[in-house]
Amino acid sequence: MRSDRAVTLQDIADRLGVSRSTASFAITGRGRVSDEMRQRVLGVAAELGYRPNAVARNLKGSRTGMLALRLPPDSTAMSYYMEATFGIVEEADRAGMIVFMLPTRLGPEQVNQLPADAVIVLDPDLQDPVVRTLLDGRIPVVTGEPVPAGLPEPRATVTSEHEPAVHELMDHLHEQGARRPAILFTAFQGDWALTVRTAFESWCIEHDVRPRVSEVAHPAAPEVIHDAVSALLAEADDPVDAILAVTDGTVLSVVTSAQRLGRRVGEDLLVAALVDSEVLALTQPSITAIDLHPREIGRRCVRAALDVIDQDAAQEAPVSAAPLRTVVPIVVNRRASTLGSALAETS
Repeated sequence: MRSDRAVTLQDIADRLGVSRSTASFAITGRGRVSDEMRQRVLGVAAELGYRPNAVARNLKGSRTGMLALRLPPDSTAMSYYMEATFGIVEEADRAGMIVFMLPTRLGPEQVNQLPADAVIVLDPDLQDPVVRTLLDGRIPVVTGEPVPAGLPEPRATVTSEHEPAVHELMDHLHEQGARRPAILFTAFQGDWALTVRTAFESWCIEHDVRPRVSEVAHPAAPEVIHDAVSALLAEADDPVDAILAVTDGTVLSVVTSAQRLGRRVGEDLLVAALVDSEVLALTQPSITAIDLHPREIGRRCVRAALDVIDQDAAQEAPVSAAPLRTVVPIVVNRRASTLGSALAETS
């Protein structure tokens, strides 16, 4: 006669002759489990009437059922971080987890008392003291983009292949007639920002082009961006014909400033962005940009965090000095018009 007690993961594991952690990974969709094994586990779970109990799981494993999120300072107005946060919340909700955002200022004592099973840090900045404190703390950290050199390694990282994407974008601008490109670079000391700047400079060197880098503060006010754009366009003997904006928060100011200075974006000046947003497809002309898939970045960060949490609970693998690395594909949305053309191409 069937017992009235609740079916457990151990019951499923015993039926299949596998470890409890394998059954857990198969049901949660995390960890390294083959599709065949996952289907077998799910079949037995359905047969036995297994119902996961998130509260009991958290209590038994001394878990809180919560993830902490750290965004770069002064970044909440940027659409990339908003979209990535939505992805984090959506994926956490599917896993029965709660997400809370960390305040801008956080001391070491507060970090060690955080009621979180893991911390997700988006674009860790070398200049952000909270990032180092988190990485040195007791709670596992997962980062969206690698940490810059000089910081402790996280347990896992989610990133994309930024260098080839920047080269593809620059090739596209070159095909459209740009010969004197410049990059408007915000003083952000994250690995992503440093990587894309290096990629821009290396492309210029490979094509025998003088790398022009205009650096502004982060975040930069519209009038600061206007002054930077004005300086780039003021070189009478060798004028800039394309401006690459690093963040989605600056590209529209670049377009507005160029127009105020008498330049016709899409005709005698090309503008592109290293971070895409829905707005850039709707501008006239529309703006070529790199789609970083921020929601997918957020979702992958949560999955990586859950894998780390499960790994620690199962104690099946030692903590490695090298972080687990997940790569998210990105794409260049080509929208720049040819210099001299009155109309912009649309992707």
